[in-house]
Amino acid sequence: MKAKKGFTLIELLIVVAIIAILAAIAIPNFLEAQTRAKVSRVKTDLRTIAVGMEAYYADWNSYTLGQPGTDLAGMIQLSTPVAYLTNIPPEVFAGLVFQQAGGQLRGIVYELATGDASTREAAGRSFSNPGAGFPSNVFMLESNGPDRWDDTRDTFVTGSFPWKWNPEDASIVSGASALIYDPTNGTVSNGEILRFGGQKPGGTAYDVLWSGSVR
Repeated sequence: MKAKKGFTLIELLIVVAIIAILAAIAIPNFLEAQTRAKVSRVKTDLRTIAVGMEAYYADWNSYTLGQPGTDLAGMIQLSTPVAYLTNIPPEVFAGLVFQQAGGQLRGIVYELATGDASTREAAGRSFSNPGAGFPSNVFMLESNGPDRWDDTRDTFVTGSFPWKWNPEDASIVSGASALIYDPTNGTVSNGEILRFGGQKPGGTAYDVLWSGSVR
């Protein structure tokens, strides 16, 4: 009788080990590719919103609303009655926990901050009375980034545009740097994806933010 041929246990273990090694290499690369694609989508969304903001400014000599609780209201001003945006893009990296502010859920759309560059204060307007207060001449758009966490609410006061810092405090520069998403630190890392427009407020921290924001 002829002996039946088959794989030995060692051969099977080698094959399983090779498959495991390939999976360990392929899966992280696949996940990183997904994250990179989402980051690219965010940058495109922010660029589209920024174009709408500039068109709005050209017509009204002011940017839209954009403070805690008014993110969605500011976006709505871009879509109606004049369609500066055909649709309001949702936050790609929306967190699992939304902030409740001003009767609205924050986090479903990209965060929007507008204000006066010279005073670094939020524009004193409301959605029901958009003409009140001074017009805004600078804006910030923010995505939570791949970590899906709003790092700004843990560190800075968000009641003024976009965060009012003391220019004499040297620690604000490192704090500003920590806000910027850097993919070289790992695809899923801390930091926000930011985009600015209009007049830059004075101060080293704002220099850091402007240089690190997307264009």
